[in-house]
Amino acid sequence: MNILLVRIDDRFIHGQILEAWIPFLKAQSVIVANDALAQDDFQITIMSMAIPERIKFRIVTLDGMVALYDDPELNGKRTLVIVSSIKDAYRLSTLGVVFTDLNIGNNKGTDTSKQISYSVWVDKEDLKMLGTLMEKGIYVSLQSVPRERNIDMKSIIDMVTL
Repeated sequence: MNILLVRIDDRFIHGQILEAWIPFLKAQSVIVANDALAQDDFQITIMSMAIPERIKFRIVTLDGMVALYDDPELNGKRTLVIVSSIKDAYRLSTLGVVFTDLNIGNNKGTDTSKQISYSVWVDKEDLKMLGTLMEKGIYVSLQSVPRERNIDMKSIIDMVTL
């Protein structure tokens, strides 16, 4: 498995993924890593129907992501991984999932978070986790779709005051 990009987007499979990210990345496989979704057979069926047949598709728990390194169908495949939150992306990293690029496309807000782009909200814990990921050499960007300007999180993280 060749992870090209980990994307944070709690909508998981939708138009931006199908029409923009998969073609842009020339992805051959898509993995959604989410504990709740991995237990929801109805949502798994719906999302599986949306993905083109030529694309290998998996929905797994966060812990189950590590086991996919041994999946022969994913061996060497150009892979897009989707998670629902910064916390989940951070967790993948601590589990030993190797990736170099993290895209924040959609991150929900809470009472303690601040909006930093149209669809991205962060709180202090998010900023701490993003800082740790960037210190590990992971490139973190904000970008809804490939045709939009890519914002390097390093360039704005110090401007975010909470």
